[in-house]
Amino acid sequence: MVTGYSWITLMLWFTYSWKKKGNTMVLSLSGEMLRWKRLYKDMMSLKEEIKQIVIEGILKSYGIQTKPVIEIPPKAAFGDFASNISSFFPCEKKISFDDFMNTVVDKLSKKNDMFEKVLRKGGYVNFFLHNRVLFGRLRNVVEEGAQFGSSNAGNGKRILVEFVSANPTGPLNVVSARAGVVGDVLVKLLNFTGYRADAEFYINDAGRQMHMLGESAEIRFKELLGESGEIPEDGYKGEYIKDYVKQFLNDKKVVSMSEVERIQFFKETVKDEMVKSQKHSLERFDVRFKKWISEVEILKQFSVQQVLKILEDRGDVYKKDGAIWFSTTKYGDDKDRVLIKQNGTHTYIVSDASYHKNKFERGYEYLINLWGPDHHGDIMRLKAAIEAFGFGSRNLEIIIVQQVTLVSKGKKEKMSKRSGKFITLDSLLDSVDSDAVRFFFLMRRSQAHLDFDVELAKTLSLENPVYYTKYCHARTVNIFNFAREAGLSMTDDPDLSLLKEPGEREIARLVLLFPEVVQGATEKRDVHRVPYYLLDLAKAFHSYYQKVRVVTDDGPLSEARLFLVKAMQQVMKNGLDLIGVAAPEKM
Repeated sequence: MVTGYSWITLMLWFTYSWKKKGNTMVLSLSGEMLRWKRLYKDMMSLKEEIKQIVIEGILKSYGIQTKPVIEIPPKAAFGDFASNISSFFPCEKKISFDDFMNTVVDKLSKKNDMFEKVLRKGGYVNFFLHNRVLFGRLRNVVEEGAQFGSSNAGNGKRILVEFVSANPTGPLNVVSARAGVVGDVLVKLLNFTGYRADAEFYINDAGRQMHMLGESAEIRFKELLGESGEIPEDGYKGEYIKDYVKQFLNDKKVVSMSEVERIQFFKETVKDEMVKSQKHSLERFDVRFKKWISEVEILKQFSVQQVLKILEDRGDVYKKDGAIWFSTTKYGDDKDRVLIKQNGTHTYIVSDASYHKNKFERGYEYLINLWGPDHHGDIMRLKAAIEAFGFGSRNLEIIIVQQVTLVSKGKKEKMSKRSGKFITLDSLLDSVDSDAVRFFFLMRRSQAHLDFDVELAKTLSLENPVYYTKYCHARTVNIFNFAREAGLSMTDDPDLSLLKEPGEREIARLVLLFPEVVQGATEKRDVHRVPYYLLDLAKAFHSYYQKVRVVTDDGPLSEARLFLVKAMQQVMKNGLDLIGVAAPEKM
């Protein structure tokens, strides 16, 4: 049986040595080898290939089963990749540590189809790739184009990502906006890596908050009619409600309604207007959902009584203190939860249970919810309900998206939706470019609090990270325009052996890391990895551009450098597309 590494060796040998002989029949076979080589490369990142080489060539011979971790060294002097091989030292073997490390380095050094050299630095082994390996891979980048970095890792698994799902009681604030861009990018990443992922917005329109919305609107309506009133403590005090009710001041039918009738009327009318407003705000932010689904509609399909019946049949409910309780401690929760309150109204767990049952019944195999930090305590109760319904709590993943604080000129803005003091997504987009807002919201892990520097986000200079990144793409377009004016065009088969500048190696290495960045961001749900990677790539390219002329009097060298720039441009475009940020042609 030929191992993965042996295949790489054979492919490179056939391609290199037979091509040199110029035999027509062998050249045809060489092309077939190249095709299989490319297929193999597409399945594995550079890190994975090196990992397999270490496992197959070294660790298995010592009976070591643990997989090595391949890292990127902090300095180029330490190689392209490194691994702490000393952590695998087989103490039970009759071999000294130095002999073990030296044997590892010696064996890996003989893999000269991949590595230019392999050096030991303490307990680490540093790998220096051959230029032909590093730069040769750039051809795959250009050939695959917009698909470079994608994969079939998800194998078509259906995933539903629910996010934002704000109450329809007010305009979307910046906290919901952060969840919006995180969820949107996560869906893009999942689909890019072979999953079938959909985005969904759950309209919470069946709880007490809806009655309070209607009551708050009624008070505002009376104020506009010249009557006095006070919005309840748990009502909605924002002035925005007046904008929705003032249109009915001259509507005799509405004015003549009783207070109870008008509260019900405003509850439905203002809710509908709020949902429209939220949709418009999110579309303006380039966040779109396959479906907006109503809590009221869900409960019509699977009612409170039906939820209770299933749980009762399982012996998972009991009565206590006039309420009906769900025995969530049976499923790992720290305490049991109330299903039906003493006043007969149901709690959120009932609606959530019904909604998630509906999700699974629509054919989704895995669910991801993005929730705010105030819902952290609700995770176990929902997992308990899913487990009780027989869908398996392991098929539900909940990501907590932390708060956002806007900082303007060194001052932090305080927000509260009920008091009406909050920054809306629309007001932020009125003053800051949408691309900048998206990029800044992605600059930290979603589970970490984010301070959003408004003034920096508005700055049109290289100090602004999104401007700096987008300018990188615009600069590549300018380079190609200049090359065309100079009579140069990019060839599909340049002599990449002419690329010898340190900056060229750095750019090539970063470009080829893109598939791994995408996979890691998807699997770990760390969407912030993508903008950070793009920043690193932009930094490497800007630095290179300042030191080296791409288009020179040397035609073959210019063609090789243009090819490198094309590969970098493609990856930058792919990355910006994944985070929903434009790749401009000029700035």
